[in-house]
Amino acid sequence: MRRTLLLLSGIVLVAGAAAIAGLAGPPSPPPPPPIPVGPLIAPLTGADLARFTRGRDLFNKDFRIGEGVGPVFNADSCRACHQDPFLGGAGGVDVQVQRPAISDGEGGFMPPPETGGLAQTHAIPGVAREEIPDTVVFVERRNSPTLLGLGRVEQITEAAIIANEDLTDADEDGIFGIAHRLPGGGVGRLGWRANVPNLLAFVRDAMGNEMGITVPATANPFGILDDVDGALDPELSNEEIDDVVFFLQQLDFVALGAANATTLQGSQLFEQIGCATCHTPVLDGVELYSNLLLHDVQPDDFVGITQGQATEGLYRTAPLRGLRDTAPYFHDGRSDTIEQAVRRHDGEARTVREAFEALTPAEQAALLAFLESL
Repeated sequence: MRRTLLLLSGIVLVAGAAAIAGLAGPPSPPPPPPIPVGPLIAPLTGADLARFTRGRDLFNKDFRIGEGVGPVFNADSCRACHQDPFLGGAGGVDVQVQRPAISDGEGGFMPPPETGGLAQTHAIPGVAREEIPDTVVFVERRNSPTLLGLGRVEQITEAAIIANEDLTDADEDGIFGIAHRLPGGGVGRLGWRANVPNLLAFVRDAMGNEMGITVPATANPFGILDDVDGALDPELSNEEIDDVVFFLQQLDFVALGAANATTLQGSQLFEQIGCATCHTPVLDGVELYSNLLLHDVQPDDFVGITQGQATEGLYRTAPLRGLRDTAPYFHDGRSDTIEQAVRRHDGEARTVREAFEALTPAEQAALLAFLESL
Protein backbone atom coordinates (compact mmCIF):
# COMPACT_ATOMS: atom_id res chain seq x y z
CA MET A 1 0.00 0.00 0.00
CA ARG A 2 1.28 3.45 -0.82
CA ARG A 3 2.18 5.92 1.90
CA THR A 4 0.66 9.38 1.57
CA LEU A 5 2.98 12.25 2.38
CA LEU A 6 2.28 15.87 3.17
CA LEU A 7 3.61 18.56 0.84
CA LEU A 8 5.56 21.23 2.60
CA SER A 9 5.91 24.60 0.95
CA GLY A 10 8.76 25.43 -1.34
CA ILE A 11 11.19 23.92 -3.78
CA VAL A 12 14.95 23.60 -3.54
CA LEU A 13 17.51 23.90 -6.30
CA VAL A 14 20.34 21.42 -5.70
CA ALA A 15 22.63 22.01 -8.61
CA GLY A 16 25.10 24.60 -9.75
CA ALA A 17 23.23 25.80 -12.81
CA ALA A 18 21.89 28.91 -11.10
CA ALA A 19 23.86 32.05 -11.81
CA ILE A 20 24.79 33.57 -8.45
CA ALA A 21 27.42 35.99 -9.76
CA GLY A 22 27.40 39.58 -8.63
CA LEU A 23 25.50 39.23 -5.36
CA ALA A 24 27.78 41.25 -3.12
CA GLY A 25 28.37 44.95 -3.29
CA PRO A 26 28.94 47.56 -5.99
CA PRO A 27 29.92 48.08 -8.67
CA SER A 28 27.20 46.20 -10.53
CA PRO A 29 28.48 43.81 -13.15
CA PRO A 30 27.41 44.34 -16.75
CA PRO A 31 24.14 42.58 -17.62
CA PRO A 32 24.55 39.02 -18.89
CA PRO A 33 24.54 38.63 -22.67
CA PRO A 34 21.13 37.71 -24.03
CA ILE A 35 20.52 34.00 -24.43
CA PRO A 36 18.99 33.24 -27.83
CA VAL A 37 15.21 33.34 -27.96
CA GLY A 38 13.44 30.72 -30.04
CA PRO A 39 10.47 31.11 -32.37
CA LEU A 40 7.62 33.41 -31.42
CA ILE A 41 3.92 32.71 -31.85
CA ALA A 42 3.58 35.87 -33.96
CA PRO A 43 5.86 38.72 -35.12
CA LEU A 44 6.03 41.70 -32.76
CA THR A 45 6.42 45.38 -33.52
CA GLY A 46 6.08 48.71 -31.77
CA ALA A 47 4.80 48.71 -28.19
CA ASP A 48 4.43 44.92 -28.15
CA LEU A 49 8.06 44.44 -29.13
CA ALA A 50 9.16 46.91 -26.45
CA ARG A 51 7.07 45.08 -23.85
CA PHE A 52 8.48 41.72 -24.97
CA THR A 53 12.03 43.09 -24.68
CA ARG A 54 11.41 44.39 -21.16
CA GLY A 55 10.01 41.00 -20.13
CA ARG A 56 12.92 39.17 -21.73
CA ASP A 57 15.44 41.35 -19.93
CA LEU A 58 13.74 40.76 -16.56
CA PHE A 59 13.63 37.01 -17.21
CA ASN A 60 17.35 37.14 -18.03
CA LYS A 61 18.25 39.51 -15.17
CA ASP A 62 20.58 38.56 -12.32
CA PHE A 63 18.84 40.08 -9.28
CA ARG A 64 21.26 41.46 -6.69
CA ILE A 65 21.19 42.18 -2.98
CA GLY A 66 19.15 45.34 -2.54
CA GLU A 67 17.03 44.46 -5.57
CA GLY A 68 15.06 41.85 -3.65
CA VAL A 69 16.85 38.54 -4.05
CA GLY A 70 16.66 36.46 -0.87
CA PRO A 71 16.85 36.35 2.06
CA VAL A 72 16.99 32.70 0.97
CA PHE A 73 16.69 31.65 -2.63
CA ASN A 74 17.38 28.96 -5.19
CA ALA A 75 18.58 31.15 -8.05
CA ASP A 76 19.07 34.81 -8.82
CA SER A 77 17.40 34.72 -12.24
CA CYS A 78 14.58 33.03 -14.12
CA ARG A 79 17.14 32.09 -16.76
CA ALA A 80 19.00 29.88 -14.29
CA CYS A 81 16.33 27.19 -14.47
CA HIS A 82 14.85 27.84 -17.92
CA GLN A 83 17.28 28.17 -20.82
CA ASP A 84 17.43 24.89 -22.77
CA PRO A 85 17.40 25.06 -25.81
CA PHE A 86 16.35 28.73 -25.70
CA LEU A 87 15.58 31.33 -23.07
CA GLY A 88 12.43 30.10 -21.35
CA GLY A 89 13.18 26.45 -22.05
CA ALA A 90 13.85 23.57 -19.68
CA GLY A 91 16.44 23.01 -16.98
CA GLY A 92 19.23 20.58 -17.74
CA VAL A 93 20.30 17.52 -15.79
CA ASP A 94 22.20 19.78 -13.39
CA VAL A 95 19.04 21.65 -12.35
CA GLN A 96 17.00 19.75 -9.81
CA VAL A 97 14.54 20.81 -7.15
CA GLN A 98 13.39 18.92 -4.08
CA ARG A 99 10.09 18.84 -2.21
CA PRO A 100 10.56 17.48 1.31
CA ALA A 101 7.70 15.86 3.23
CA ILE A 102 6.97 14.17 6.53
CA SER A 103 4.61 11.37 7.52
CA ASP A 104 3.63 9.48 10.62
CA GLY A 105 4.46 6.23 8.84
CA GLU A 106 0.84 5.10 8.87
CA GLY A 107 -0.44 7.17 5.98
CA GLY A 108 -1.36 10.10 8.23
CA PHE A 109 0.03 13.62 8.29
CA MET A 110 2.32 15.12 10.90
CA PRO A 111 2.70 18.86 11.59
CA PRO A 112 5.38 20.50 9.42
CA PRO A 113 8.70 21.32 11.10
CA GLU A 114 9.32 24.87 12.24
CA THR A 115 11.16 25.74 9.04
CA GLY A 116 8.14 24.75 6.97
CA GLY A 117 10.23 22.15 5.19
CA LEU A 118 11.75 24.67 2.80
CA ALA A 119 15.49 24.28 2.41
CA GLN A 120 16.65 26.66 -0.28
CA THR A 121 20.25 26.35 -1.25
CA HIS A 122 21.43 29.98 -1.09
CA ALA A 123 21.16 32.87 1.36
CA ILE A 124 22.25 36.49 1.36
CA PRO A 125 25.12 37.44 3.74
CA GLY A 126 24.09 37.39 7.38
CA VAL A 127 21.23 34.95 6.83
CA ALA A 128 21.57 31.26 7.57
CA ARG A 129 20.85 28.94 4.70
CA GLU A 130 17.83 26.75 5.32
CA GLU A 131 18.42 23.06 5.85
CA ILE A 132 16.09 20.09 5.42
CA PRO A 133 15.00 19.16 8.96
CA ASP A 134 15.75 15.77 10.48
CA THR A 135 12.01 15.12 10.70
CA VAL A 136 11.76 14.90 6.91
CA VAL A 137 11.46 11.27 5.84
CA PHE A 138 11.04 11.71 2.11
CA VAL A 139 12.32 14.08 -0.57
CA GLU A 140 10.74 14.21 -4.00
CA ARG A 141 12.96 15.39 -6.83
CA ARG A 142 11.71 17.65 -9.59
CA ASN A 143 13.25 18.86 -12.85
CA SER A 144 12.51 22.28 -14.35
CA PRO A 145 10.09 21.87 -17.29
CA THR A 146 10.15 23.93 -20.45
CA LEU A 147 8.04 27.07 -20.62
CA LEU A 148 8.07 27.22 -24.42
CA GLY A 149 4.61 27.16 -25.96
CA LEU A 150 2.78 27.86 -22.72
CA GLY A 151 1.15 30.90 -24.28
CA ARG A 152 -0.73 28.45 -26.50
CA VAL A 153 -1.45 26.11 -23.59
CA GLU A 154 -2.91 29.06 -21.68
CA GLN A 155 -5.52 29.52 -24.43
CA ILE A 156 -6.92 25.98 -24.14
CA THR A 157 -10.36 26.18 -22.57
CA GLU A 158 -11.18 24.53 -19.28
CA ALA A 159 -14.08 22.79 -21.01
CA ALA A 160 -11.67 21.12 -23.44
CA ILE A 161 -9.58 19.79 -20.55
CA ILE A 162 -12.57 18.57 -18.56
CA ALA A 163 -14.11 16.89 -21.62
CA ASN A 164 -11.39 14.21 -21.55
CA GLU A 165 -11.82 13.31 -17.88
CA ASP A 166 -12.53 9.65 -17.14
CA LEU A 167 -12.96 9.54 -13.38
CA THR A 168 -14.31 5.97 -13.23
CA ASP A 169 -12.59 4.38 -16.24
CA ALA A 170 -15.95 4.25 -18.00
CA ASP A 171 -14.38 2.78 -21.17
CA GLU A 172 -12.58 0.11 -19.11
CA ASP A 173 -9.19 0.68 -20.74
CA GLY A 174 -7.41 0.97 -17.39
CA ILE A 175 -6.78 4.68 -17.92
CA PHE A 176 -8.57 7.32 -15.89
CA GLY A 177 -7.75 11.05 -16.06
CA ILE A 178 -8.55 13.86 -13.62
CA ALA A 179 -8.73 17.61 -14.24
CA HIS A 180 -7.03 19.36 -11.32
CA ARG A 181 -9.69 21.65 -9.89
CA LEU A 182 -8.05 24.36 -7.80
CA PRO A 183 -9.23 25.56 -4.37
CA GLY A 184 -9.99 29.07 -5.62
CA GLY A 185 -11.87 27.78 -8.64
CA GLY A 186 -10.78 26.94 -12.14
CA VAL A 187 -8.74 24.10 -13.57
CA GLY A 188 -4.95 23.87 -13.33
CA ARG A 189 -2.86 23.23 -16.42
CA LEU A 190 0.75 24.22 -15.66
CA GLY A 191 3.37 22.53 -13.50
CA TRP A 192 4.09 18.86 -12.88
CA ARG A 193 0.91 18.54 -10.81
CA ALA A 194 -1.28 20.86 -12.95
CA ASN A 195 -1.65 23.00 -9.83
CA VAL A 196 -1.06 26.36 -11.55
CA PRO A 197 -3.85 27.91 -13.67
CA ASN A 198 -1.94 30.35 -15.89
CA LEU A 199 1.33 32.13 -16.56
CA LEU A 200 0.55 35.06 -14.27
CA ALA A 201 0.20 32.69 -11.32
CA PHE A 202 3.33 30.82 -12.44
CA VAL A 203 5.46 33.97 -12.59
CA ARG A 204 4.24 35.30 -9.22
CA ASP A 205 4.85 31.93 -7.57
CA ALA A 206 8.31 31.38 -9.08
CA MET A 207 9.50 34.89 -8.25
CA GLY A 208 8.90 34.22 -4.57
CA ASN A 209 9.74 30.55 -4.16
CA GLU A 210 12.78 30.53 -6.41
CA MET A 211 14.33 33.98 -5.95
CA GLY A 212 12.71 35.51 -2.88
CA ILE A 213 11.27 38.34 -4.97
CA THR A 214 8.10 39.72 -3.40
CA VAL A 215 5.08 40.76 -5.47
CA PRO A 216 2.17 43.17 -4.92
CA ALA A 217 -0.96 42.02 -3.12
CA THR A 218 -3.74 41.31 -5.62
CA ALA A 219 -6.66 38.92 -5.86
CA ASN A 220 -4.18 36.37 -7.22
CA PRO A 221 -3.27 33.99 -4.37
CA PHE A 222 0.12 33.02 -5.82
CA GLY A 223 3.33 34.75 -4.73
CA ILE A 224 5.09 36.02 -1.61
CA LEU A 225 4.08 39.49 -0.46
CA ASP A 226 6.83 40.40 2.03
CA ASP A 227 10.16 39.21 3.39
CA VAL A 228 13.08 40.44 5.49
CA ASP A 229 15.92 40.94 3.03
CA GLY A 230 16.16 44.71 3.50
CA ALA A 231 14.60 45.63 0.15
CA LEU A 232 11.32 47.53 0.07
CA ASP A 233 8.32 45.28 -0.58
CA PRO A 234 6.93 44.59 -3.09
CA GLU A 235 10.22 44.08 -4.92
CA LEU A 236 8.60 43.72 -8.33
CA SER A 237 5.74 45.83 -9.66
CA ASN A 238 2.61 44.55 -11.34
CA GLU A 239 3.82 46.15 -14.56
CA GLU A 240 7.11 44.25 -14.40
CA ILE A 241 5.32 41.00 -13.66
CA ASP A 242 3.00 41.60 -16.60
CA ASP A 243 6.02 42.20 -18.86
CA VAL A 244 7.53 38.82 -17.88
CA VAL A 245 4.17 37.13 -18.44
CA PHE A 246 3.85 38.80 -21.85
CA PHE A 247 7.36 37.63 -22.78
CA LEU A 248 6.50 34.01 -21.92
CA GLN A 249 3.16 34.19 -23.71
CA GLN A 250 4.93 34.97 -26.99
CA LEU A 251 7.34 32.00 -26.91
CA ASP A 252 6.30 29.23 -29.28
CA PHE A 253 7.10 25.55 -29.40
CA VAL A 254 10.21 24.59 -31.30
CA ALA A 255 9.23 23.53 -34.82
CA LEU A 256 8.50 19.86 -35.40
CA GLY A 257 11.19 17.84 -37.14
CA ALA A 258 10.73 16.97 -40.79
CA ALA A 259 8.53 13.93 -41.32
CA ASN A 260 9.82 10.88 -43.18
CA ALA A 261 8.71 7.29 -43.68
CA THR A 262 10.15 6.23 -40.33
CA THR A 263 8.54 9.01 -38.27
CA LEU A 264 5.22 8.51 -40.08
CA GLN A 265 5.30 4.85 -39.10
CA GLY A 266 6.19 5.87 -35.55
CA SER A 267 3.24 8.28 -35.46
CA GLN A 268 0.90 5.47 -36.46
CA LEU A 269 2.34 3.19 -33.77
CA PHE A 270 1.98 6.02 -31.22
CA GLU A 271 -1.77 5.94 -31.86
CA GLN A 272 -1.97 2.17 -32.27
CA ILE A 273 -0.49 1.13 -28.93
CA GLY A 274 -2.36 3.78 -26.94
CA CYS A 275 0.15 6.57 -26.26
CA ALA A 276 -2.31 9.09 -27.68
CA THR A 277 -4.90 8.23 -25.02
CA CYS A 278 -3.12 10.54 -22.59
CA HIS A 279 -0.69 12.33 -24.91
CA THR A 280 -3.53 13.73 -27.02
CA PRO A 281 -1.94 15.04 -30.23
CA VAL A 282 -4.25 18.07 -30.58
CA LEU A 283 -6.18 19.63 -27.70
CA ASP A 284 -8.53 22.51 -28.46
CA GLY A 285 -6.61 23.31 -31.63
CA VAL A 286 -3.16 23.18 -29.98
CA GLU A 287 -0.76 20.48 -31.20
CA LEU A 288 0.40 19.65 -27.70
CA TYR A 289 0.52 15.84 -27.23
CA SER A 290 -1.09 16.09 -23.80
CA ASN A 291 -4.58 16.10 -22.34
CA LEU A 292 -3.34 18.19 -19.35
CA LEU A 293 -5.05 15.72 -17.00
CA LEU A 294 -3.63 14.04 -13.91
CA HIS A 295 -2.70 10.39 -14.42
CA ASP A 296 -0.93 7.81 -12.28
CA VAL A 297 1.82 6.14 -14.30
CA GLN A 298 3.92 5.15 -11.28
CA PRO A 299 4.71 1.62 -10.02
CA ASP A 300 2.62 0.17 -7.20
CA ASP A 301 5.28 0.88 -4.54
CA PHE A 302 5.69 4.55 -5.53
CA VAL A 303 5.84 7.03 -2.63
CA GLY A 304 4.76 10.53 -3.48
CA ILE A 305 3.63 13.84 -2.06
CA THR A 306 0.02 14.99 -2.15
CA GLN A 307 -0.58 18.43 -3.66
CA GLY A 308 -4.23 19.40 -3.86
CA GLN A 309 -6.13 16.85 -5.95
CA ALA A 310 -2.81 15.46 -7.18
CA THR A 311 -2.48 12.68 -4.63
CA GLU A 312 0.55 10.41 -4.44
CA GLY A 313 1.33 9.21 -7.98
CA LEU A 314 -0.88 11.65 -9.88
CA TYR A 315 1.05 13.90 -12.27
CA ARG A 316 -0.02 15.97 -15.24
CA THR A 317 0.49 14.32 -18.61
CA ALA A 318 3.63 16.07 -19.82
CA PRO A 319 3.24 17.80 -23.20
CA LEU A 320 5.59 16.16 -25.69
CA ARG A 321 6.22 19.21 -27.89
CA GLY A 322 9.90 20.06 -27.61
CA LEU A 323 10.65 16.61 -26.23
CA ARG A 324 13.89 16.17 -28.13
CA ASP A 325 15.43 19.32 -26.59
CA THR A 326 14.34 18.98 -22.97
CA ALA A 327 16.14 16.01 -21.40
CA PRO A 328 16.17 14.73 -18.71
CA TYR A 329 12.63 13.35 -18.50
CA PHE A 330 9.90 12.55 -15.99
CA HIS A 331 9.10 14.78 -13.03
CA ASP A 332 12.25 13.72 -11.21
CA GLY A 333 14.63 14.04 -14.16
CA ARG A 334 15.81 10.45 -13.66
CA SER A 335 15.34 9.40 -17.29
CA ASP A 336 18.23 10.55 -19.44
CA THR A 337 16.71 9.42 -22.73
CA ILE A 338 13.25 9.26 -24.28
CA GLU A 339 13.43 5.47 -24.37
CA GLN A 340 14.18 5.33 -20.64
CA ALA A 341 11.16 7.53 -20.00
CA VAL A 342 8.91 5.31 -22.12
CA ARG A 343 10.07 2.19 -20.29
CA ARG A 344 9.39 3.83 -16.89
CA HIS A 345 5.66 4.18 -17.62
CA ASP A 346 3.66 2.01 -15.22
CA GLY A 347 0.33 2.15 -13.41
CA GLU A 348 -2.32 3.39 -15.83
CA ALA A 349 0.24 3.23 -18.64
CA ARG A 350 1.45 -0.31 -17.93
CA THR A 351 -0.54 -1.86 -20.78
CA VAL A 352 0.73 0.78 -23.20
CA ARG A 353 4.33 0.24 -22.08
CA GLU A 354 3.93 -3.52 -22.52
CA ALA A 355 2.58 -2.89 -26.02
CA PHE A 356 5.73 -0.87 -26.77
CA GLU A 357 7.90 -3.67 -25.42
CA ALA A 358 6.07 -6.15 -27.66
CA LEU A 359 6.95 -4.19 -30.80
CA THR A 360 9.76 -5.39 -33.02
CA PRO A 361 13.10 -3.56 -32.63
CA ALA A 362 12.44 -1.76 -35.93
CA GLU A 363 9.00 -0.65 -34.77
CA GLN A 364 10.36 0.56 -31.45
CA ALA A 365 13.03 2.54 -33.31
CA ALA A 366 10.34 4.11 -35.52
CA LEU A 367 8.24 5.14 -32.54
CA LEU A 368 11.27 6.62 -30.79
CA ALA A 369 12.23 8.46 -34.00
CA PHE A 370 8.75 9.99 -34.07
CA LEU A 371 9.11 11.13 -30.45
CA GLU A 372 12.54 12.58 -31.26
CA SER A 373 10.87 14.67 -33.97
CA LEU A 374 8.47 16.42 -31.58
